[in-house]
Amino acid sequence: MDSWRAVKPRIPDTPQRRRLERQRDVREVVFGAKDGILTTMGIVSGLGVATSNHEVVLMSGLLALLSGALSMGVGEYQGAKSEREVVRAAIELEQGEMTDNPAEEFAEQVAYYKQKGFSADEAHMIVKRLEKNPEIYLYEMMRDEFGIDPRVADSSSVRPAFAMALSYAAGSLLPVFPYFFAASQRSLLIASAALALAGLFITGFYAGRLSSKNAVLRGLEIALWGSCVFAVSFLAGHFIPPLFGMKSLSLGG
Repeated sequence: MDSWRAVKPRIPDTPQRRRLERQRDVREVVFGAKDGILTTMGIVSGLGVATSNHEVVLMSGLLALLSGALSMGVGEYQGAKSEREVVRAAIELEQGEMTDNPAEEFAEQVAYYKQKGFSADEAHMIVKRLEKNPEIYLYEMMRDEFGIDPRVADSSSVRPAFAMALSYAAGSLLPVFPYFFAASQRSLLIASAALALAGLFITGFYAGRLSSKNAVLRGLEIALWGSCVFAVSFLAGHFIPPLFGMKSLSLGG
């Protein structure tokens, strides 16, 4: 039992598990796109009412896109790295306990199986067989004692960070895009809101399809939240400038 520290937990693989992992991979894409649309939509909506200079709105939107995308990517990478470190520390702790107190860990795992409805004899037999497969034994201990997936410790891909950053940038571009063109501020604001809400609906629809929920209702839900962001930002852009002696844009302009 003194070799426990060298054992790595191995999880039984199934097609269903792999499919779920692929579905979970879109979390960064959906979250990044939604956050990019909402954040930049708020900035563009507020400035679009506060100033008649659409170049200022465009520049602010692009700065929000760049800084937000970088922030989201770095945040996702650092968050995932911290999670891996926490899981590795938990695995090392469990490996140390299994090396130093094998009998106690055995009894602990038997107790977990008894809680799942197995008799004492059945639980004892299961854990005895698990002992012969150290990787699965360690996985079972990690799952039952800590409630975590030890696979997290082995994942060092930067793909989620890039997915988060790129999806945020793509989402941010939607409310900014109309300001690349010359038009009345009112027209630009309407076009920006329309593109942003369409993007939010599509993002929610996609998330709903993946989770087997009503995709249309999910899309409408996220679009509704986007409308709230637009309304609050619009009102802020209209009423805050006068507090500083500035004149906000006329709604008919």
